[in-house]
Amino acid sequence: MLLLIIPPWFAVIGGYIYNLRTSVSDALTTIERLTNNIKDVIFVLDMNLNYTYVSPSVKVLRGYEPEEVMKQTLYDSFALSSRDTAIRALYGIMALEKSGKDLIDRTLQLEVERKDGTTIWTETKFSFVGDKNKKTVGILGVSRDITERKHAEERIQYLATHDVLTGLPNRMMFSQLLNQAIESSRRHERQFAILFIDLDRFKIINDTMGHDAGDELLTEMAKRFRQSLRAVDVVGRPKERNDVVGRLGGDEFIILIEEISELSQVAVVAQRVLGTAMKPMIILGEECRVTASIGISVYPRDGEDEQTLMKKADMAMYFAKEEGKNNFQFYSQNTQSQAFERLSIETNLRKALERNELYLEYQAKLDFKTGVITGVEALLRWKNPLLGLVTPTQFIPVAEETGMIVPIGRWVMKTVCTQNVAWQSQCLPPVRVAVNLSLRQLMDDKLLEDIKAALDDSGMAPNLLELEITESMVMYKPERLIEVLTKIKNMGVRLALDDFGTGYSSLAQIKQFPIDTLKVDRSFIRNLSQNSEHKAIIEAIIAMGKTLSLNVVAEGVETMAQDEFLREHVCDEMQGFYFSKPVAPDQFTDLLRKNNTPS
Repeated sequence: MLLLIIPPWFAVIGGYIYNLRTSVSDALTTIERLTNNIKDVIFVLDMNLNYTYVSPSVKVLRGYEPEEVMKQTLYDSFALSSRDTAIRALYGIMALEKSGKDLIDRTLQLEVERKDGTTIWTETKFSFVGDKNKKTVGILGVSRDITERKHAEERIQYLATHDVLTGLPNRMMFSQLLNQAIESSRRHERQFAILFIDLDRFKIINDTMGHDAGDELLTEMAKRFRQSLRAVDVVGRPKERNDVVGRLGGDEFIILIEEISELSQVAVVAQRVLGTAMKPMIILGEECRVTASIGISVYPRDGEDEQTLMKKADMAMYFAKEEGKNNFQFYSQNTQSQAFERLSIETNLRKALERNELYLEYQAKLDFKTGVITGVEALLRWKNPLLGLVTPTQFIPVAEETGMIVPIGRWVMKTVCTQNVAWQSQCLPPVRVAVNLSLRQLMDDKLLEDIKAALDDSGMAPNLLELEITESMVMYKPERLIEVLTKIKNMGVRLALDDFGTGYSSLAQIKQFPIDTLKVDRSFIRNLSQNSEHKAIIEAIIAMGKTLSLNVVAEGVETMAQDEFLREHVCDEMQGFYFSKPVAPDQFTDLLRKNNTPS
């Protein structure tokens, strides 16, 4: 608590007046002499609360001459915001005097009006003034300017309840508003909803363009979400509503929608927010686009307290991400089971490396011309004692989102290099071993060090390591990634563009990347016999590869018809169940030994 420290002279003046043996007018003359050079404003009121003395320092504090203040009523001295408080306090002081009780020094923070119309905050200490017979004849007040301190306190309070970057209510303030909504809705038997919003792909922008770009994006999103609430007009809802947008931290936002009667009203707002989020924006001179995933919980259907409502909205948000992102989902029991599954995966994955639960399987790549295995792709697998076999589609997105993909990827790279050297030590022919890289790994500052360490520790030749990146990754930030890929290429490591054909790359764009291999996405191979358009795409990709002197690999080959089509169109290599499914290292050893002689 902030307290006014009253200087010693205040007690001297008060004591002097109280024990005065002369008249009150003589006392005031003495006060005037004592206070001429004091910065704080000293004033005396009679028992009718009229001024009987004001010190010269009032000129600095309020801009008035003392004589001007003496003509004012006490009521007019205070700003509108403080008048009632001041008068009630002073009449309370008067009541103490009438009851014969002593006034223990009373301190009030009051806003007073200056002559120029502006206002300042003062802290004023009041005490009784007595004559020589100890009869109370007035009230002594000492005021000082605390405007700067008051503004500092208000700023501290604002910072405690608002997000510094966006100006939105922070987690603490949103918690207060949410609890107020719960009480109000319980009292009036109303419903409300909360929307838990997480920006998709924000981490990519933050990691690739820097934190300044990330901050700019978050600030823009905050403005858009506020505007979307003002702009959306939902039938059946009151025009004057108390909807609130808050920021919980990172790229998580929260919206409170009050007074709803139907879930369709919430859906309208959620759809508006999604549309607002995905509009392109210019960040640091470049056009960027993100989407949002929204989870929704509704009071009282999904919970009647803050913790339950927030938890269920969070669960629904993760379900929205599982459903492909850029959508909204209401909480349901199904949502809860999937959320618990994801949480279980994340919790167990953090221990998977140290518990040796991760392992690799290897899928061969076959050369169409020679029939010899020339390459192999390492595929990550996970078997947990509690969860059993967890599919890559379940755990790899979690690893990427949490950042665990970086240490896991480091382990994969060292393991495959060591394994490849082990195969060569068994007098088997050297093969290129491919490892998939995520964007998170590609943006990691230590990636080049990790590659070098894996090669140096194992003794494997750099040209036998091939790193696979997806087309969508390189199309996101081509300028930045070309620099990283070029450094990898200069180390002697090969680069492959995976899932090719699913993005928007042109021949001119592909030429910019230092890649060696194009891998045709399995979705085109799968529907080859029924879809003539897919046949045309595959022909075009093979032709593009030949033009750029790239190795073209078809993945997902499962039938003879697919194999024959690819051979006919002079595809270089194939990978798929038609030749071999992913197998354990020792099984691949046998496979490699059987297929090391050209047919």
